[in-house]
Amino acid sequence: MRAALLVMAALALLPAAARAQVQPAPHDSTQAQIEAMQGMMGPMMGQMMQSMMEGTLRVLAKPETADQLATFTRNYYDALIRKGFTKAEALEIVTKIGVPMPGMTR
Repeated sequence: MRAALLVMAALALLPAAARAQVQPAPHDSTQAQIEAMQGMMGPMMGQMMQSMMEGTLRVLAKPETADQLATFTRNYYDALIRKGFTKAEALEIVTKIGVPMPGMTR
């Protein structure tokens, strides 16, 4: 991507006669650049995921977090019953949800 921007900037500065002689970068070099970027991003993404997991575990280890989760679970169960679910259905839903996490989808 960066190389493409540099090529475009260089083309804008060249006279029209010189532009006719400029050949686009071969596909192989573009592919190599993409693969190099992916190779650099992999370890960074791994470190980011590890930091996120460690942070989540630190929060979950706090007694006040367990207290808040218990309050949420009870409130969720009661709300399901108020909305018309049977006690058995509400219990099944709450049990399947487990510990809610940010970005969690089901």
